[in-house]
Formats: sequence, structure tokens, C-alpha cells
Amino acid sequence: MATGKRRFGWMKTVLKVAVRLGVRVVPLGLCLVTKYWMNVNEWAAIGITAAWVLAVEIAERLLGSVGKPVKAGKAGEDGKAGRGGKAGKAGEDGKAGRAGKAGRIFGGIVSALVLCAMVWKTEFDPGWNTCYYRDGVWDKDSGNAVVSREEALEDLDYVIKYLKKIHPLTLHGLPEEMAAKEKEVREWIKGQEEMEGYVLARKLESIAALLGDGHTHVEENYPEYHLMKHIYEHNKRGDTMVGINGERFEEFLKNHPGLCSYELEAYGVRLLKNRIVSLEGLKYLGIDVTGDITYNYVSEKGEEVTETVRAEDFLPMEEYLAYEEGVTGDDLRGGEDRGFVYYDVDEELSLAVLTLTDCNYNKTYRETVRKFFDEVAERNLKTVAVDLRNNSGGSSMVANEFISYLAVDSYKSWGDEVRLNPLLIKRAGTVSKNWRKGAGFSGKVYVLTGVRAYSSAMDFAMLIQDNGIGKLIGEPCGNLPASYGDVKRFQLPNSGLVMQVSMKRWHRVDETKEELPLIPDVECPEEDAMEVLRDQALGNRE
Repeated sequence: MATGKRRFGWMKTVLKVAVRLGVRVVPLGLCLVTKYWMNVNEWAAIGITAAWVLAVEIAERLLGSVGKPVKAGKAGEDGKAGRGGKAGKAGEDGKAGRAGKAGRIFGGIVSALVLCAMVWKTEFDPGWNTCYYRDGVWDKDSGNAVVSREEALEDLDYVIKYLKKIHPLTLHGLPEEMAAKEKEVREWIKGQEEMEGYVLARKLESIAALLGDGHTHVEENYPEYHLMKHIYEHNKRGDTMVGINGERFEEFLKNHPGLCSYELEAYGVRLLKNRIVSLEGLKYLGIDVTGDITYNYVSEKGEEVTETVRAEDFLPMEEYLAYEEGVTGDDLRGGEDRGFVYYDVDEELSLAVLTLTDCNYNKTYRETVRKFFDEVAERNLKTVAVDLRNNSGGSSMVANEFISYLAVDSYKSWGDEVRLNPLLIKRAGTVSKNWRKGAGFSGKVYVLTGVRAYSSAMDFAMLIQDNGIGKLIGEPCGNLPASYGDVKRFQLPNSGLVMQVSMKRWHRVDETKEELPLIPDVECPEEDAMEVLRDQALGNRE
């Protein structure tokens, strides 16, 4: 009987502990299972959590969930037996009182830990309030949205708040130049009654661009873009776009600063080219689309080519594709879509080329790389290359996977600085053991690069060059090796514009070249890189 009571007592204790713990961690549980909870303002989330745990503490006392010690009563009428019974009851009450006190202490500790955890989550975790936890972020027509002066000021405050909270450069507040620009933009907004989203985006971007970080920017979105219908015809003829309305892109960047965020001018030009092919992009850049628009090209023969168009020459995507198919008679993609990763083998040159257009570290990538090196080994090829010229980044793990098939014992990785609101945690670069998969390829390794090779694609090329594993061919990548990244995205509350902010600063693997761009070992126009690679492979074969 006593054993049964003890078992029941243990079960009752465990149940009480579970209940005390469970009711207190509800706010943290909601963070994990309810994405909308993370859209709450940080201080509001802390306040709600504090109110919850306080209410739980009060409720426990009011409901009498904690036992109270009872003083021993006076001797009963039944003599010694009565006194013994009373004493026994007092002892039991004393134990209950001590258990109740322990329960209160335990509950208080848990409540304090829950509140501290919420403070950490909201104030130190850069993921709080990001748009990863929101639905329909890219569905909103934020470019054409019209916001009032008050709404625009609120969005400006939102941008400044998260720039200050997350970016490594703003640990001690906005840099002086940014603070001056923020004040200028604020005064401009105060002078407006209302404005369209793309105009607000341009103003907000002028602040973010001063960080010199291509990963940090503000952008608008449209449900449908209108593309200039003759662009593909010029590309097919080999014409290179060099300017707009008689102004070269390099001049445009200097004459209209702050329109886009970039680290290298070549990538700034690339961003301009991406913008001016659409009617929406032209409006963002401040180019008048109500009259004639002149595109400037240089032909393959080096001749200046111009074409004047009007707004009606810009077509929605579906009409644009139909137009091009009718004009060119072929598919706009220029052939079969082979996916983001594939490879080709030239046995005559003893060369295999892996083409990677997205740093997507998934099963498809891993299996393709395995098959790639299996075929290289089977055919005893002398040269391998990775074509990253059209790769805008993704996961840095793709580089590690590729290196694992090479005859490399170890390689150095980059260091970084991680921003956790009031903290900036510095981590030195490390030397990683290469866990080889197979015997390891010991031939020549090359990477083809260009301005569109960006972010993790640039990291891939940097690991190969700075560790002396192989050589780069082409043009410098779009961003600097020592730059910012690991971004968080936020949707502005009124306009719906999306802001992207870096939370890390990466350092270059070869620290002696910290401030330098990633210069290829063999420099050439990126469109000629494959031909140069073939020449290199021919020499390696002989």
C-alpha cells in the first residue's frame, strides 16, 4: 500500500513539474510553431512574455497549486496517540510546505529563463521579424503601391531600425555619411503628400547603398514586368549594350549615385543592365518613359549602334516570349534546359567542364558531381573546370563538395564577423581537413569567372585560387572576397518593399589580399573564357 502511495506521489510530482514548465514556455513554443508570432515588434513580444509568466505565477498562488505548511496543533483528547497523530499531520504539512516552496522557486527560475530566452530571441537573433515568416511577400505590387507621407516615414524608420540592428558596419550607429543621407531623405519625405513605391525604394536605397555592400539593399516588386521587345534580337546579333539615352553606364553610375548597392563598378553596370530592359526598371532609375528612349550598343565589329523605342515597345513576359519566337523562329532559351548543374566532356582535349548556374547544395548537385568525377577517373582526363560565369550564389557548401573529390589534404577557409545586435563576434579562418571521396583528382583545376559570378560563387572561386588548388580564367567576380553577406530579408510594413541586410562580414582566405578583388590568373573577357580554357587543356594534355 505504501509503495503504491509513493508511486502515486512521484507521478503527482512529475505532473506538477510538467505543468509548471509547460504553461511558462508557451510564448517560446509559439515562436517555434507559429510564424506570425515572429512578426510582432520585439519589445511587444518581450512585454507579452513578461505579462504571461507573471500571470502564471499569480494564477498558481490564487488557485492554491502550491501547498502551505500547517502549524502543529495542540494535543488531542486521545492522549499520547492523539498527540502522535497531530504530530504526524504536522510533519506531513511541513513536507508539503517545503515542497511548495521548492515548487515556487522552480517556477520562478523557469519564468526568468523564459523571459531571458525571449529577450535573446528578439534582441540578439537577427531572424526576428524577417519576411521568411510572412506569406505573399513577393505577390504585393510594391513598386506601384501609393503610400502617404506618414506611411513612408514609418517605412523609413523600419529600414533604419534593422540596418542598425543587423549590419556589422552599424554596430556603433549609422556611419556619418549614411546618417546625413537618412536626414536628407527624411526631410524630402516630409515635403511630400504621397508617393509611389518605386520612388520610395529609390530614396531608401540611396541610404543602404552607402554601406558599399552589394548584399544590402531595398527593392520593389511587380506582379508583371514589361520587357523591351528588341533586346533579344540585339543579344543574338552579338551587340553589347553600353548605355541609355547616350549616357554610358559607367557615367550613369557616377552621375546618379545611390541607385543600387554594389562593391565593384562592373557589378553596378550589371545591375543597371538588369534594370533598363524593363519599363519598371527605367521608371525606378528616373528615366522618362513618356517619350523616346534610346538604347546604345556596340556591335561585334566595334560599331556604335542605337535604337530608339517608346513605352509601347515594352511587352508583358508572355507577349514578349511570343514576339521573340515569331521573330527569331527558335526557342528563347537557346536549346534544352539542362538544369542548374550539368557537365560536358571533351575527350580529345582530356577536359571535363562542370557548369553550375546556382550554388544549390542538394542531392542533384551531389550526385552530378560524383558522376562527373567518376567519368573523369574512368577516362583518365587531365583537366577539370567549373563554369561559374552565370552563378549568382547560394550555399557555400557546393565548393566543399567539389574539393572533396580533389587530391587535397586540407585547405584554409575564411574568417568572419557575425553581428548579433549589440555583439560582434569575430571568428578566425580555419584549416579544414579534406575528407576525400575516392582517390582524389590530381590533374589541373580551373574555374571560369565573370561579373555575374557572385556571393557563394565568388567564394567557390576564392577557395580554389587562394588555397593554390587551381587557377581562375575570365573576369573578376561581381563582389569582393572581403565583403558582407549571410542576409536577412524584411518587408516594410506599409509599402511592401523588401529590404535585404547582411549580418556577417567575410574575410578573404588569403589575408594578404584582403582589400583586393578576386583577379583571375588568366584575365580575358568572360565570353572568351571557355576558349582560353580549351587552350590551357590542350597544353595540359601534351
